[in-house]
Amino acid sequence: MADYRIETVRNGERDWTARNDRGAEVRVAAADNPDAQPSFTPVELLLAALGGCGGLVVDRTARTVDHDALRIVVDSVSRPEDDGRVGVVRVSYELDLPEGDTRAAEALERAIRLTHEKYCTVSRTVEHGARVEAIGPDGTTLFAGG
Repeated sequence: MADYRIETVRNGERDWTARNDRGAEVRVAAADNPDAQPSFTPVELLLAALGGCGGLVVDRTARTVDHDALRIVVDSVSRPEDDGRVGVVRVSYELDLPEGDTRAAEALERAIRLTHEKYCTVSRTVEHGARVEAIGPDGTTLFAGG
């Protein structure tokens, strides 16, 4: 797996832009900041990463199934006891398959399972957790968890 680097720069109060080395940008802001719209919240970006990763993997693992109309919907569900974390992430794959085509259904189901069991780095990281380290301006580790 490749290593990645994202730079996030401040545009203003609760308004940031994340950029990758290939020049892509995405605006990250609070949902309740009307001056910073359109944007994604950090949790929405996590959900988008799960859906995007799932789609990229299914493109490779379900080549025998016509899935041009595939829609992936990712929902987060949090309860007060989740203490500031997302409690459940639900990734739904929506596609009308030809009625009675069990081969297509089985191939798509296998591709979805492989996505989350083996190939989608984002899903596997969320499921198993990753070590998070916060490094201060002087190089000191200020937080390490996971």
